[in-house]
Amino acid sequence: METEKVDEAVDGIDELIAQGEFEEADEALEGAIERFGEVEELLVLRAELALEAEEYGECVAAAEYALNNGEEYDDEVRGQLLELKGYAQFCLDDSEEARKSFNEAIRVGGGRWEALLGRAMVHEDLFYDRAALLDLDRAIAVDDQEAQPFAIRGNIRLRSGNLEEAEKDLEHAVDIDPDDEESRLSLARVQATARKTSAAMETLEPLVEGGEDPAYVMPAALLRSQLSLTLGSTDAAREDAEVAIEAAADEPWGYLQLAACELTAMRPGDAISASKKAEATVDDVSQIPDIYALRASAYDQLEKADKAKQMRQKAEGTARLPAVVYGEILNPAQNVPINPDKPIDARTLMEQIFEDPSQAPEGYEEALRQAIARIPELIQQNPGAERLRLNLPQIPGSQEAPKSLVIEVNQRTKSGGATG
Repeated sequence: METEKVDEAVDGIDELIAQGEFEEADEALEGAIERFGEVEELLVLRAELALEAEEYGECVAAAEYALNNGEEYDDEVRGQLLELKGYAQFCLDDSEEARKSFNEAIRVGGGRWEALLGRAMVHEDLFYDRAALLDLDRAIAVDDQEAQPFAIRGNIRLRSGNLEEAEKDLEHAVDIDPDDEESRLSLARVQATARKTSAAMETLEPLVEGGEDPAYVMPAALLRSQLSLTLGSTDAAREDAEVAIEAAADEPWGYLQLAACELTAMRPGDAISASKKAEATVDDVSQIPDIYALRASAYDQLEKADKAKQMRQKAEGTARLPAVVYGEILNPAQNVPINPDKPIDARTLMEQIFEDPSQAPEGYEEALRQAIARIPELIQQNPGAERLRLNLPQIPGSQEAPKSLVIEVNQRTKSGGATG
């Protein structure tokens, strides 16, 4: 009879947790512990409640308390507590401790799905891709009707360049969980990269039309807009650019895409207007060289060649919009400079060197720009060279050797990062 009452209390608390009523669930839980004592079901539920409420430190403490005060727990219960502890540690960015917890959970708990998935997440975070894939394969073997293992495996395969297998995994993830917005966006990106335009647009439709998270809706709308442009559907592309603006009005990306749509429709004045709206969202326009490039194209359409040239010469580094649309991994414009005379983005390089460019010594940025300006000269002086090394200015007061920049030279100049 007592067991039935405990089970009834647990069911009621579980329902409160599912509804997000965490304070009420906590009150009910503490009342149940006062009534029935520290029975294992309630101690496990205390750790679970803390995890669901995103009180990760409390979850670790609750799991450790239960583990240290329940010597008679069977292996399944101990495994469950270790899993909860591991997930909380992972959310606290303590991947090494989380890995230990999941290792122990798998050892005592018989390889439960939750422990395998948790350890796979840790391995992915640590870039132990082979170990992560092994855990994901085991988790899928235990239960192939859960979307998350397919989603994680798809992302790992995407990162490794195995796009065909990544697409299959992401398709499984979306089929199982149509509301997984991150997997849906990743799948559409892979499909678009593979030139499966119709499939990509079909994948994107639920996300663009009814998505909830702006972090996924905005790039999804941008991607569908670009795909519409390739099909000659300028009006549809413009509508999706407006969706992107609505999802993230304080970011430049939707306005940049709108400018591209206006250029395609031969409306250069409207394109310039959209580019100015993009510029209004950023503190430093040089950080978004796309603005200069789009404005230059608009001036070309207006037959103002001098202004177009002036705009292009202001641009430095690579376009930012393609990485937002396709993600950093599939970015089609990666390392292709907008302005071949200025292939390196000085501000980004300053961030690599100083992390906070505002902390750079006075005059260093100007000296850096002067060094970067020598790149075309170096290329001319070294015809046929595949790589060049550019010495960067010495940081005043630093005892470290001057940093250098390795530049890979192809048909278009592309650059690496600063090295010691």
